[in-house]
Amino acid sequence: MDEDGSTPDTQRDQSADERLLEELLISGLSDWVSLAEVQRLISHLQLADTDKERQELTLSAIRSLLEAGHMQIGELPGPDEGFQAWEPIEVAMDRLRERFVDHYGAPASWDYSIWLGLTDTGRPVAEALRVE
Repeated sequence: MDEDGSTPDTQRDQSADERLLEELLISGLSDWVSLAEVQRLISHLQLADTDKERQELTLSAIRSLLEAGHMQIGELPGPDEGFQAWEPIEVAMDRLRERFVDHYGAPASWDYSIWLGLTDTGRPVAEALRVE
């Protein structure tokens, strides 16, 4: 805590990051997670106040999930194709920034065109969170 008894921003941010990570993993147990769902979770859980904070939280959480190998990001495949994950991580993050942050004011261009999916490594982590 700061001298005035408040929580420093970094602790608040870390808590918001952790909460969003957990919720995304749990959501991934049911289905693919759209970027629209990520934004809905941020709003519902009141994890960010401004558009800039929402964007930073989204990018930070997704990077953490990708680096941990718990989720992949990409576009949903056609009927006869597998999920085409954006790789490597830096390419995925650049593409996410370009499509999400640079076009934030036009959610129809990203809300249901960018998806997250659990990996084999992420599934047991998500299942453990669901039973807590």
